[in-house]
Amino acid sequence: MSRIALNGMQFHSFHGYYAEEQSVGNTYELDVMAESQIDLQALEDQLDNTINYEQIYLICKEEMATAQRLIETVAKKILARLETEIEHDAHYTIRIKKKHPLLGGLVDHALVEVKSQHAI
Repeated sequence: MSRIALNGMQFHSFHGYYAEEQSVGNTYELDVMAESQIDLQALEDQLDNTINYEQIYLICKEEMATAQRLIETVAKKILARLETEIEHDAHYTIRIKKKHPLLGGLVDHALVEVKSQHAI
């Protein structure tokens, strides 16, 4: 089993349930981990033989640019696209942190984590 991860991707996005969140936006930090059976013997230094993390980044970037009311919805959409658009069979974990959510007090971040349901 191999792991490929992108950690600490940062985006300013306009997700939020309340109008103020939707107009001001917030900083979000994303982590995506892909676990897959990558045949290291057959890798041959070719990108097609592994998971392209540039593709992971572009999917995250596109979904973060589309405002949603819930970050759970954003995570679900990213997961669905990873599972359908990336050609390698992998198990994904996605973490989205909403930095300093507007809760009336000091909070570092709110966190949502979703994982693939299927086994590899």
